[in-house]
Amino acid sequence: MTASAWACAALLSWHLGFTGALPREVPVDRGRPYAAGQRDIRVLIFKDARTLTLRSTRTAALEDADSQARLATVAAGATLRLAPSGGRVRVQGAGVWIARPRIRLRPLTEDGSTLISGRGGWGRRATYPGALDISLTSRGLRVVEHLDLTSYVAGVVAAEMPANFPLEAMKAQAVAARTYALHHLGAHAQDGADICARVHCQAYAGGAANASTAARAAQETAGQVLSWNGLLVDALYHSACGGSTPPAWEVRQGKLLPYLRGVQDAPSHSPFAQPYCGRDHNLSWTRRFSRADAEGLVSSNLAYVLGERGLAPGRLKSLHAVPNSRGDRIAWLEVLTEKGTYRVRGDAIRWLFGTGYPAPGGLRSTAFDLTMTTDARGQPTTFIFQGVGHGHGLGLCQWGARGRALAGQTAAEILAAYYPGATVTDLRL
Repeated sequence: MTASAWACAALLSWHLGFTGALPREVPVDRGRPYAAGQRDIRVLIFKDARTLTLRSTRTAALEDADSQARLATVAAGATLRLAPSGGRVRVQGAGVWIARPRIRLRPLTEDGSTLISGRGGWGRRATYPGALDISLTSRGLRVVEHLDLTSYVAGVVAAEMPANFPLEAMKAQAVAARTYALHHLGAHAQDGADICARVHCQAYAGGAANASTAARAAQETAGQVLSWNGLLVDALYHSACGGSTPPAWEVRQGKLLPYLRGVQDAPSHSPFAQPYCGRDHNLSWTRRFSRADAEGLVSSNLAYVLGERGLAPGRLKSLHAVPNSRGDRIAWLEVLTEKGTYRVRGDAIRWLFGTGYPAPGGLRSTAFDLTMTTDARGQPTTFIFQGVGHGHGLGLCQWGARGRALAGQTAAEILAAYYPGATVTDLRL
């Protein structure tokens, strides 16, 4: 980073500190009860479902979640159907008809899991190993799973990485996922959960198979987190960086973090060296937008990504991409409209061309070149984005971790590359 860039970063840090917008500091000790198995992590796995169907592979107790009184014992293989009814959760099936404000399905044996499917709202049909709390929302039902941290991490690794990734890459992912979860505990406190199963927390699709590489990675790194100066690292990660990762402050305002500084992600600094994530078949991408399509997206999304409610930018005149000082990513996108010029920075550039967070159908990354075709009058007709990588680019590059593991690097070496200055700490010691 140049002196002027550091000066800008320092000024930003002072401003954010003054306004209270700097990232929160989470002491390492906060995670020790979870790592030691003294506390379960609570994961929001379904929300606003109109109905739910549960089938457990083991005997389970059906309880009133408030009084903890046992209401029934459910045999393995029995099917339960749940729905809101008169301000309560109604449970039917297997000879059971119960209605309570909050219901808990608690397994009576360690082995096994519960298959859950739902209609409406969000949630993934999958098998979940933990105890389940089911309660009401304003639109339906929510399910919060209680499970030990290692089982949760195994499920995250299985959801976040392909099953054929090398063990060392998965172990690096396991440490990052464990650290991220403990750093963000309480993100869904309003739902009675610590974290959710969706991508904007981190993907979790139920339990991992006991014999899977994901489960082995979680078990072999049990208790391990990334720390810096006695604090839990905000261990962000993404799919593919395309050859370099940016410093956090360029992508997310308020994240001036020394362990999330930009790094080159290739075996050498030669411009011709293939990045470690070069085996990702989606590394290079192209998106084309007609002027009408781009104008519609800008009209729909600009107010949201800039945080300016009620903004009406008017007719789109042009787009201009301004690269950062290294030339590997776009620092900001100038959006020229009949009402003025607007600057969109960092991840918001991706969201601008999607259909909401986290920008499905939008730009895969901010590492792109932008070209524009025009008509005979010089008016834009098409905007063409050609880029590399997938995701925000911060922290661990998942496909890069795969490439590094195939090159012989250990999980510790992979983590040191993507979180420079951070230390692997075992919370059980």
